[in-house]
Amino acid sequence: MKRLTGLMSATLLLICSSAVAAGDPSILGCWRGQQIQTTLSDGGLRQQNGNCVGYYDESSYRSYCMNDSGITESLSQYEVPSSGVLKLTPLDPLTKAPKGPTAEISYRVDDKWLLIDRQFERQTTAAPNSKQVVRFQSVSIRLPTGSVDESKCRPTSKSGLRIGRTPTSSLDMKVPNGWQPWLVDPAADEKLGPAVNANLFVGAFVPDTTDAKSNSPVNLLLVLDDTRYGPTVTRASEFIKVKKRFASELSSDIKLICDLPDKSCALLKTPDGGQVYMEIFNVKGRVATVSATSTSASSSASEALRKAVQLFVEELRASNEN
Repeated sequence: MKRLTGLMSATLLLICSSAVAAGDPSILGCWRGQQIQTTLSDGGLRQQNGNCVGYYDESSYRSYCMNDSGITESLSQYEVPSSGVLKLTPLDPLTKAPKGPTAEISYRVDDKWLLIDRQFERQTTAAPNSKQVVRFQSVSIRLPTGSVDESKCRPTSKSGLRIGRTPTSSLDMKVPNGWQPWLVDPAADEKLGPAVNANLFVGAFVPDTTDAKSNSPVNLLLVLDDTRYGPTVTRASEFIKVKKRFASELSSDIKLICDLPDKSCALLKTPDGGQVYMEIFNVKGRVATVSATSTSASSSASEALRKAVQLFVEELRASNEN
């Protein structure tokens, strides 16, 4: 059920964000979803994302989402009755007939990002304890590869960096030399799950000398796309606030190692005698976190963790330059 909800939300992201081209040339081209946030009737927030893109021409759009069975496609028509507002009607891809009610949605194009905000009326017939979705917000980024040719606007293929059905990150990454993916599902692992939490899981990695079937690797590196800041755009000015929040969240057993314009670093001593080194940084409008864990508390282990994290940070930046 959770997987179905995630796929529906990912599809809704493209449906909601893809149909605002009429009268607004800034929306034309290809966009890739970065984060979806749904607000529930009890005030709870749900963070999601799917491997989806949408292509917009002057009269319609098509969205494409990658899932376990392949790529699914949807079609909609739209109109823009006023600035920042769109009316969207989903269509049957074969008959082109409407297959759902028209929805009114707020949108905003901010440089190379598209932000969507849709409000839902509460259903009076729903069960008293049901958690209804009352608000849907999302952020997508323009992809240059699909800006001219619609055939190039497609979701990415499976990277092989991770397994499981937790929400995927829009950030690309290649595995640095000397490392390999640790293919463990965060939803099924009692240690990895809490570390990932509601963030978008990029992948977990271990040195290539590690037994890939190990349940407790000595050295583990984790790459996350941080969702705590919501479906927004993070630039240099916004990242200043991110760093302040990060520093305020550090407990007495965590030491702030660096505070630079483009990143912050911290070192944590764990109760079992190990340590964790982490860096948060800004990449492609997202707040990313790379952390490395060692069972050793030695200074040489600290230096090894720092070098490993910086290797992955550099790779993540390079993989998302365009």
